[in-house]
Amino acid sequence: MDLLTMAIKNEIRTQYRSVRKFSLAVGIPQSTIVSALHNGVGGTSYDTVLKICRKLSINLYEYSPLYNTSHKGMSLIAAYSQLDEKGRYVVDAILDAELKRCGGSTYDEMLAEKSKAED
Repeated sequence: MDLLTMAIKNEIRTQYRSVRKFSLAVGIPQSTIVSALHNGVGGTSYDTVLKICRKLSINLYEYSPLYNTSHKGMSLIAAYSQLDEKGRYVVDAILDAELKRCGGSTYDEMLAEKSKAED
């Protein structure tokens, strides 16, 4: 599965919990979204992908994943998307602590730096 399709799938799970709820919110038939997620968004019309990405706040034009795209990395992202708010908070805190320990920036600092660079 390509990275954009995986990102869309994860955001739907995170923000809407089901494809059905998302399809109602975005105004695209559920069958179209299911097909795009199953076959990859590459075969879906540009207008549909754009509408999906805008609804999920995914920047289609500058889409460049910041995560490890290995099978393990994708599995971690899928597992993270299934956590509730408390679980995500715990994982985020541990990740920030480990990033600091390794001498890097926290995730929030990395996002702030990227935002400054874009301005």
